[in-house]
Amino acid sequence: MAYARHQSFYLRDKWFSKGLRAVDQDSRFFFNEFSFETIGLGKNMVESLKYWLIAFNVIEERTREGIRGHYLTELGKTLYDDDKLLQRNETLAILHYHLTRNINDQSTVFEWYFNKYKETSVSKPDLLKSFVTWVSQNEAKEISEKSLKRDIDCLIQFYTKAPNENDPEDVIFCPFSRLYLMECIHSGEGFDTIKKITPEIDSVGIIPLYYVLLSHQAANEVDLISVDEILNREYLLGKTFNLSRNKIIEALNILTNHESYPIQFVRTNNLDYIKLAKVSPIDYLKSELLKG
Repeated sequence: MAYARHQSFYLRDKWFSKGLRAVDQDSRFFFNEFSFETIGLGKNMVESLKYWLIAFNVIEERTREGIRGHYLTELGKTLYDDDKLLQRNETLAILHYHLTRNINDQSTVFEWYFNKYKETSVSKPDLLKSFVTWVSQNEAKEISEKSLKRDIDCLIQFYTKAPNENDPEDVIFCPFSRLYLMECIHSGEGFDTIKKITPEIDSVGIIPLYYVLLSHQAANEVDLISVDEILNREYLLGKTFNLSRNKIIEALNILTNHESYPIQFVRTNNLDYIKLAKVSPIDYLKSELLKG
């Protein structure tokens, strides 16, 4: 598991497009000593940017003809062509899912907070204490509390650092604050309250919700998924997006009317299941994006 590889920088506005463009133009970009000069960021910021792009699963490191480089993944190519400026919440929600899924073992604190940590409202010190306890129980080696505190700080800023409405030149906000999955209620005593927020379906978008379901189907090779699983199982809609059962049912009802890939409700052993279409997550995503 990985900790504090973000250099204490949450993703800033415009970083995503800058990073994908740099990799698309030069696979050796992140290995170049003076890459920070060409992209206009500090050295630590460039390291942070590389971290985020790998954690999002939009770039990967490969060796071609004996030379290491970074290349856009299929997801990276798709988002680079369609929404590299992160103007749509659907794009943010898909990238959020990949952070919480943590397939590349880069974003442990995101996986932990959304999938394993059950409290919905907690003081910041208690949140850190819970993370420290969980890491100590799941890591063979000792991880410094300083690193874990940087992870918690970054996690909170990632979802709560909204634009300054009084400053149109503000560039240090995080675009993921638009998903409104977390709220930080400030206290002058250092005991800020961190709350998980249940968003409206429209603010996340129906496309990411189906993308997550299809990703689960592909990863687990299942034909049916129960509504209870969708609500309570790790890496599915209830955990990933803090969705209630009512919100999940609302989304599933919308997906029964999908023009190309409608889902079906199936009742088995007095439990409600859904049956998804047979399409890969990336093919589904491309088909939706082609609609404009």
